[in-house]
Amino acid sequence: MDVTIRFAAPEEAERLTHIACASKAHWDYSAAQIDCWRAAFLTVTANYIRAHSVWVALDAHGEAIAFAALERHETGAVLEHLWVLPAYIGRGIGKRLFERVASEAAEFSFTSDPHADGFYRKLGARKIGDAPSAHQGHCLSRFRFRALA
Repeated sequence: MDVTIRFAAPEEAERLTHIACASKAHWDYSAAQIDCWRAAFLTVTANYIRAHSVWVALDAHGEAIAFAALERHETGAVLEHLWVLPAYIGRGIGKRLFERVASEAAEFSFTSDPHADGFYRKLGARKIGDAPSAHQGHCLSRFRFRALA
């Protein structure tokens, strides 16, 4: 699928939040759970976009359909978001966003919902442990990605 990837603009925050919530809901979580998680970790703000590297994938009509966000900390880079609207899952858009992040940071870590573990392994990420999630009520997988030298 032909997509354009560019940096997100602060005024796209609401759309990115919608994408994150819709993508998370794809895995049959309840609407009540999504609403709870929206406040905890699915909301993207204009200030967040200004403070971090956030990329958005646009379809042929210029509509935002996916996004990824990389945070840089003293301890290293963290892939904090990678969400694709359900209608576009499996079309290579998540892979393209992941590759865009990897072109910016040769090494980064992240947590993954167990539903996405296979996707990240396929892209070369290595599971390094589990991380209990008070918000989600189960363990998330901890991954590290390191680009080949």
